Amino acid sequence: MNLSKLFLVFLFLVSVVSFAQQKKYITYTVKDGETIKSIAKDFDLSTRDLLKLNPDVSRKPDAETVIIVPNKNFGNNVIENNAVINKDSNLYEVQPKDTVYGLSKKFNVSINDLIKANPGLEDGLKIGMKLNIPENGQKVTLVENEYILHTVVKDNTIYNLTRKYDVTEAELLKLNPDLKDGLKLGMVLKIEKNKSEEVVVKVPLFNDYNSNLIRESHGVTFKEHINSGKVLKVIFLLPYQLNKVNDSISGSIFSRNNITNVAADFHIGALMAIDSLKEKGVPLKVQFFDSENSLSKLQSLVNKVNFNEADIVIGPLFFDKAEWLTKHIKTPVITPFFSKSQDSYGAENLIKSSPKEALVEDKLITYLERTYNGENIIVINDGKTESQSVLWRVVNKLNSFEGIKNVSVIKPEKGYVGGGRISEKLKEGVKNWVFLISEDNVTTASTINNLKGLADKFVIHLISLDKGKNFEGVDNNYLGQLNFTYPTAEFFNMDSVLIKNFFTKFQKENNTIPSDYAIRGFDVTYDVLIRLASYDSLEDGLKAGKSVRVSSSFNYAKKASGSFENNGIYIIQYTKELVPLILQ
Repeated sequence: MNLSKLFLVFLFLVSVVSFAQQKKYITYTVKDGETIKSIAKDFDLSTRDLLKLNPDVSRKPDAETVIIVPNKNFGNNVIENNAVINKDSNLYEVQPKDTVYGLSKKFNVSINDLIKANPGLEDGLKIGMKLNIPENGQKVTLVENEYILHTVVKDNTIYNLTRKYDVTEAELLKLNPDLKDGLKLGMVLKIEKNKSEEVVVKVPLFNDYNSNLIRESHGVTFKEHINSGKVLKVIFLLPYQLNKVNDSISGSIFSRNNITNVAADFHIGALMAIDSLKEKGVPLKVQFFDSENSLSKLQSLVNKVNFNEADIVIGPLFFDKAEWLTKHIKTPVITPFFSKSQDSYGAENLIKSSPKEALVEDKLITYLERTYNGENIIVINDGKTESQSVLWRVVNKLNSFEGIKNVSVIKPEKGYVGGGRISEKLKEGVKNWVFLISEDNVTTASTINNLKGLADKFVIHLISLDKGKNFEGVDNNYLGQLNFTYPTAEFFNMDSVLIKNFFTKFQKENNTIPSDYAIRGFDVTYDVLIRLASYDSLEDGLKAGKSVRVSSSFNYAKKASGSFENNGIYIIQYTKELVPLILQ
């Protein structure tokens, strides 16, 4: 069964606006005493069809097992501009944060007419209430599977959105008139669906993805050689928090980036990875359990489920719970996400799939030292107390480069970095490395504005430890002119055909583009399972070399504690043609 054709979303999230599109399939947690036959009956389908949706589940699954079932509400509601309309009755369903005043403006009717048409409004507006809209009100157009909604996140630009969705800037503006005032973080954009035909996804591997950009001398390349006779047993422990199903829909459980939504997105990406692996001939037996983000629930699961029969446990999401689990089972446990506290955890059977924070800086400095060839180095800092330790740590490392004579440091005067102070430190006829150590918006903006005015006269390479929030308002064209270089643990190049195919396939199957969490779900799942499938032991697989997936690079090293940690870091450089280069 092609598992990537199964859409994951939670039943209690179906009516939430933040999900934007309805899903054909949802998750269901098996209760004590339930069987596939009894569950199939509840969902009006045959036992055989339910087993097709869940090929790795037995007819008598363990309690707490998470399975896929049809969404009974699929197709009943459609969403446009945060308006939920029932297609059978054309009633409006009240959403969180709706007000009577806001609805009167939305539908161009008076408050009095709205109340007359809905006497129940006299007792107040309630979430989920169905409202009649008076005939003289503005008609809401029903939209069915014509658009997807994209929430603007860090690093989005008009340019990369047009590339990602294969639309023109004019088409974006037509559907989203507010774009004329610029792209803003959190803005929700309506984008016409890609009408392209079915795309066959080739999983991005190191050799066929970007081997021309990564120097072979930097490490051993992971090669897959699947043992199709080895059945891999995999357990996912994700905080779906289905125990909170009865919480108010205005509560924090429905915030856009809460752990329930993170778990759902990660699950979708993991399913796509599982599907890709099965197509390659990897035999898998997979179980999903709801950890509820609770130690007591983990204890309950450890008592009920034989984790030691599994080859790998993916999750829990948080390190404290993952560390607890490693002390109660022998099976390796892989943590999917980064944590600033991850250095304090190091059980022998713990695998950290994200690089530690200090490694990002170290990789950048190592790259600069290796490529240093007499460049003039200037460091610009915001002068704030919290950035001083980073400033002098970096300056000391730069001063240790062989052949370096001097590193100039510029700090703001009255909160501003003047162009004259920068230009007097720049040199003609050589490359100038301008290292920005700041998270301050004003310092960042003034530095870049001054540098772009000097780029015609001097060869400038702007360098930073991160492309953080202080870069959100910066035009990528300016960064291209300045050869902007920075390190990152996650990056995908939308100019890559393989990455475009991945996004197109995901969008076609799930009615939306993959979130960062869905991409992470794919990357972590695919990488650790292909390593398991290719070697006799997971340890051998983790030691096998470097790999590159959709957005993450994996290059594991064993620590003294016995745990493994991913050291995969990208060094990215912008070009004048706005084609990012992966330097390492």
